[in-house]
Amino acid sequence: MTKKETASANDVARRIWLAGVGAYGKAFSDAQESLEKIGEDTSRRFDELVARGEEIEDNLEEKRQDLMERMPKQPFALDDRIQEMRQRLGLAIPVSGGHEATASDLEERLERLEDKVDLLLEQVQVLTKSPAKKKTATRKRATKK
Repeated sequence: MTKKETASANDVARRIWLAGVGAYGKAFSDAQESLEKIGEDTSRRFDELVARGEEIEDNLEEKRQDLMERMPKQPFALDDRIQEMRQRLGLAIPVSGGHEATASDLEERLERLEDKVDLLLEQVQVLTKSPAKKKTATRKRATKK
């Protein structure tokens, strides 16, 4: 090969190389533009969905307030109504103050009643002058704490 042919072959090879680099650059630029458009479109669509969600939330709040205004006012709080229903069903034993008795309250009441029964038995035995029978106080329950 002559120098002219070698230079021409190098020039052709370099031009092929530059064409490949140019093609890669164009594909990269096109892909980058597409991604930017997709990113802008995604952000725009997300913002549209947020705005739509806010509209729906506002509409629901208005409807909820309207419904609450139309509902009759309840004379009791929910806790009071539950307590009243428990009392009607015999599931709750009220103590002073209108609150439901706890297990500890019930055990204390039971002990006081047993003490009163024991006292009454003693008084009956004194009045009848009969020997004392088995007391109920021996069956007191241990309180759990």
